[in-house]
Amino acid sequence: MKVLRGVLFGIGIFLLLLNTVGLSKSMRNEELYTLEHEIRNRKNDVVIRYPDIKKQLVRQEGESEQDFSIRVNSLVHDGFSHYWKKEGIDRFHMRVPAWENYLLYMASFVNPKKYERYEFSDYKKNLERGVGLCSSHSTVVKGVLNDHGIKAELLDVGGRHVVVRAEYADRSAYVLDPDYGVYTPHDTAAITTNPELVRASYQDMADLYYEDAVDPYTTDFLVDIFGRPKHTYSVNNKFEPISYVAIWVIPFLLMLPWGISRRREGNRVTG
Repeated sequence: MKVLRGVLFGIGIFLLLLNTVGLSKSMRNEELYTLEHEIRNRKNDVVIRYPDIKKQLVRQEGESEQDFSIRVNSLVHDGFSHYWKKEGIDRFHMRVPAWENYLLYMASFVNPKKYERYEFSDYKKNLERGVGLCSSHSTVVKGVLNDHGIKAELLDVGGRHVVVRAEYADRSAYVLDPDYGVYTPHDTAAITTNPELVRASYQDMADLYYEDAVDPYTTDFLVDIFGRPKHTYSVNNKFEPISYVAIWVIPFLLMLPWGISRRREGNRVTG
């Protein structure tokens, strides 16, 4: 038992050190800023660095809800890479690194379908990492708007794309698309009835891609899917917030038997 307590104590110390190292590390790989030259998909994919972008995602004095939403939408587009390829799992920390959260890291081997390329529920973690597809971009915009008291929800458009529906105090609503950095100043009901309303927003799609990009979305394709049914989309893993508490609690629980035994030995000596 004494050996086991010692082993558990050592594991606890190791996990505490691992967590501590993680506090000073960022999940955003600096290679993200030159990635577009490798994959040749989106032009000017990431032009705002982290954590600089965090300072800009704050509502300015006198800024209307609509103007703030449009600006946030553009900022996330400019500070977030459209990338989710399997070969970048560890390079760009799509698998949550052990120093960030060893429980989510281990989960990637137990349930790779869900955790190997993991999309955070916490939008701030998605923003820090800086890679993802339309749903990750949209999760960040939704989170920022919600934090500023603006009602926003994720929408699955025709099963092919995720955007943000933002509703304002004056009862107007915009559809925001941070993946492409565009917005449509109409609500979803009007857009579903007349999908041509989004054409002007997406008219420059060809200019966003390199000429040799593989299967880029086109203006006509987006107009088509906006005419299809839309559903509320959610990125919500209840285990995630629990795990971020548990990674600190577990080491102390592992160290506890050794600490109790040492105290008992000390009491016997003094007794």
